Amino acid sequence: MFSLSDAHMITDPVLRDQVEQHPRAQDLLRAFLYPYPAPDHDFLFRGGDVVAMEPSDVATATRGRTPVLAVGSNRAPVQLTRKFTHQNLSDEIPVTHGWLAHHDIVYSTHITGYGAVPATLAPSPGTRVRVSITWLTPTQLAHMHVTESVPAHYSYVQFPGRDLDLDCGVTSNHIGMYQSARGHIFDQGSVFALSAIEARDRRFTSLDQWEMMALFAKRAGQVFSPPFVLRIIDDPAFRRLVVEQD
Repeated sequence: MFSLSDAHMITDPVLRDQVEQHPRAQDLLRAFLYPYPAPDHDFLFRGGDVVAMEPSDVATATRGRTPVLAVGSNRAPVQLTRKFTHQNLSDEIPVTHGWLAHHDIVYSTHITGYGAVPATLAPSPGTRVRVSITWLTPTQLAHMHVTESVPAHYSYVQFPGRDLDLDCGVTSNHIGMYQSARGHIFDQGSVFALSAIEARDRRFTSLDQWEMMALFAKRAGQVFSPPFVLRIIDDPAFRRLVVEQD
């Protein structure tokens, strides 16, 4: 859950004021604040709490678990709480951080049911992007597949670990990854990076979440506003119409 004080993260002052005054501010904040704040250090997620991990603890905490790249909201405690707490399965999940070479985290060409434009990974020679890894048990991984709408919205693939440099020094030959089924290339070959994700030598134009939503609205001949986003959330047919515009 978000509070109205979280609206300060929306840097557009007009939009921020509209959200703060709206009776469905919670729904709007969930859409506009994607991919959500997250610690920039290794941590153990446990029952909604975040416990910092030292590099020496990581090998033990991650033993027997599958490393899965979290390029969007899956690195954020608020999303892990939503997905794993109260699901009658273990919600203790190690999350580690590092840098991935020759890639960037970009917007997918689809919109989620909660109104956000989600993330996916794209090749980007020369770029280094800040990434997170969730370390999942087999049961947690199966549940994550469900939350990621595999195969409708994402495909689960194995990614070689050679370009990944984790802060803790742990290595893995292969990393699991959710890749957008719709891709990441927009009109005229445009690709847009998430401004909320740190990167070095970024090649793509970076946009805030609300700027990306405004682009979708413009492509569909709609006026970008909180009511537009709420209609995307409430009306699946309208959401498909907006996504499928050429």
